[in-house]
Amino acid sequence: MAHRSLNVVKAHWRFFSTLKPSAREVNSNSKMELKSVINALTRMTPEEMHKKMRDMVGLTDDDMKALAPLLDENDPGIFEHEPSPDDDVRTHVQVGDSQCLLTGYLKRRLEHIPGFPRPVKETGSAYRISSTLHRGIGMFAARRLKTGDLVADERPLMVFPMGPSTDLNVITPITKMTDEKRNNLLNCYSQEMMGSIFERMSEENQETFMGLYNGRLQNGPLLGVTRTNGYGLEDALKDETEIANLLSMMSSNNQVLKSMIGRYVAVFKDLSRVNHSCSPNVHRKFHMATFSMQLRAARDIEEGEEIFTYYTQILLPAVDRAEGLAPYGIECTCRACLDTAKSDPIRAAVLNYAPPALLTSDARIDAAVQILAKIEEEELQASAPYRDTLYHLFTAYALTRDEKSALMYGEKLWLANLAAGEPLCEMFRNAELLKKSPQWMSAELVAMPERLVSLWNSS
Repeated sequence: MAHRSLNVVKAHWRFFSTLKPSAREVNSNSKMELKSVINALTRMTPEEMHKKMRDMVGLTDDDMKALAPLLDENDPGIFEHEPSPDDDVRTHVQVGDSQCLLTGYLKRRLEHIPGFPRPVKETGSAYRISSTLHRGIGMFAARRLKTGDLVADERPLMVFPMGPSTDLNVITPITKMTDEKRNNLLNCYSQEMMGSIFERMSEENQETFMGLYNGRLQNGPLLGVTRTNGYGLEDALKDETEIANLLSMMSSNNQVLKSMIGRYVAVFKDLSRVNHSCSPNVHRKFHMATFSMQLRAARDIEEGEEIFTYYTQILLPAVDRAEGLAPYGIECTCRACLDTAKSDPIRAAVLNYAPPALLTSDARIDAAVQILAKIEEEELQASAPYRDTLYHLFTAYALTRDEKSALMYGEKLWLANLAAGEPLCEMFRNAELLKKSPQWMSAELVAMPERLVSLWNSS
């Protein structure tokens, strides 16, 4: 938080330095003193800067606690990892009813989480699974859902590695093979891996798994279902061993392979029924502490409305999205794909929007407001630029001491962060805390450079 305040001051200093002398109304000595303060801040450790900024603006310990993000009940805690010979050796692990193939490292990581596995949340029949008109089975809202509401929280049927083994005993002989022999061996290994997980599942879960759609029949019954219905868990569940990190660095020229090393895939009973849309209405996030994936409403969803997630990057042009959906056998018929002439330019504008660190002029604020309107018009609230733009607008209005506008965008940001599983700060929607926030405090400091120097000298 202190570093963010410093960035605000720096940005205002750069803006201030561009003004004509008559507009600055600060003499040369004041400028040098202010620059000296900023330079001194940059040389401090985070702890030293944190204390200095607190002293300068008069914040108490209680204030700092109130401004800090709320405690995350899904925080798995810190894992002090000591390398072990079986770090990269894969082993079967059962979590609840979930059958998994994980490395020794990840098994110990999970066992280190207090209370693992923590209970999943009850959703109160927020959804139902039923047939759709053109997309087979889908998930539908059983009641009206507001932005941030929990739609589902489910443990997977199975979890398995996405990429090749990081066990040197497995890797070494494979590297000496021809491409054809290597590919055949890896395909056979994948089939055997899926079979070993499947045979450990309960009969009920096996039946549920085989009832999922198989759009990759050429890969066989087990591998086909997993490749059709699996969700990549990305950084939420991954190996962080020395070998995995080394192989990832060595794969820098192959981004596809790099993205697979040490990563995992999960298949679910209900969540794997959720269909794709290029304008999804939910966020999905896997939590290691509960070993479950949550769906939360990215925007308001009406009762009976179908729940959609995404299978490809939604800000890309329609032709690129279609290429990403091809492996699933999907020809998307969402509004964006049916009217690409209108949709593609909007998504390109959102994707390419690069706001400055601070919106220091009405023109820049107006540009951000227009981008936000495009995001909402295109129903892209599940995208990262939505939260980023809300944060920029919250900061801009806090810096100008516009309480009403800051809280308006702050409330939207709070709900967007809740939906995405991001840290929640009460200053975004609490007027009292807003006026103690770094953004609000920085407004006073940067508006009067002499005041900043005075506070520095007296603290």
